[in-house]
Amino acid sequence: MKSTIPTIDISPLVRLDDEICSGSDQRHNNVVMQQNDEELKVCINKIKYACETYGFFAVTNHGVNSDVIANAWNVSKDFFDSDASIKASVPMTPTYVYGYENFESLGIERTASTASTDAAVVDEGGNSLLLSDSKETFSIGPANSDMSGMPSRQFPQGAPSTFATALELYFTNMEHLAQILFRALALALELDDISWFLQDGRFDEGHQSALRVLNYPRLEYKKENERCSIRAGAHTDYGAMTILKSGGPGLQLQLSSQHETTIDNTDESSSWIDVPHSEEENAFVINLGDLMQRWTNEKWKSTLHRVVAVADKDDHDNGSSVMLQSARRQSIAFFVNVNGNATISPFESCIDKDHPSKYDAIKASDHLIQRHRQSMSMK
Repeated sequence: MKSTIPTIDISPLVRLDDEICSGSDQRHNNVVMQQNDEELKVCINKIKYACETYGFFAVTNHGVNSDVIANAWNVSKDFFDSDASIKASVPMTPTYVYGYENFESLGIERTASTASTDAAVVDEGGNSLLLSDSKETFSIGPANSDMSGMPSRQFPQGAPSTFATALELYFTNMEHLAQILFRALALALELDDISWFLQDGRFDEGHQSALRVLNYPRLEYKKENERCSIRAGAHTDYGAMTILKSGGPGLQLQLSSQHETTIDNTDESSSWIDVPHSEEENAFVINLGDLMQRWTNEKWKSTLHRVVAVADKDDHDNGSSVMLQSARRQSIAFFVNVNGNATISPFESCIDKDHPSKYDAIKASDHLIQRHRQSMSMK
């Protein structure tokens, strides 16, 4: 049986946040407070282990209202079911990095040499295609465009007002959850102040986070030689971390070689492991991004991950191949990016003679641009 990422109850962090926000907690400037709260200490130790080992973990009891999640989920589904002209009314462009995109969706054909891990997918006409990603997305950026330096939000013409309202409320709730998680990361890193990430222009109203709703349409595909149909290609996220609400199985991560010896992986041909999907308690999956890996001098991991098609059922036959049905899949990703002017350099606690600094100081916005250009050059 393959190992899987830990699921962590973060209610101690939510209680701490309540105390800080109410002004009743006076301990938040001293990491010693962690040692005076056994439940919090256990929670932080679990997060620290997950960051070092997987770069992924799931959280429950996070304080986000279930209605906020459900409303964002439902309006997103309705949007993706809407007329193509509505979806295309706010396209992603070189000057507007949010909006709607589907240029990596069904119908994009690639050559066999560039699709070695892809499966043959059958379109409505019965034609076999080789695909990269098979998804469509819609994104919005920060509410404060003046402070963040990012474009003002745009919503589709013809979409109901509930679409904008639900996504904006979800965005606000994710900002708050990000603050809670940043305090957890500060405690796990044993920084002097648990609010370190939330001060001095690192993560405040000027942050450059983005919310993306995703739709993976239903497809029929032909699986051969144990190859996977890739619904979202292997990648790492650029920012500090990502908060993901997943609507089904298919998310996988690939552990680095230094951790493979500690993981019971029965598939000897691959180091990909499944990230569990659970409807219980509206769990979120958290993964670290490249910026956090840089900040921690690679002590913590920004882990390669992908989304693959998962069959509803197998229609086995006596031949060498099987036609599989993959259900529609939704997800909502909140990419936590810090302020563009924040300086990112490895923490001193993550540097020693055996682990010299691997990175020079860089502005967060320059880091994002650099990673984006690297990604574009690989396509």
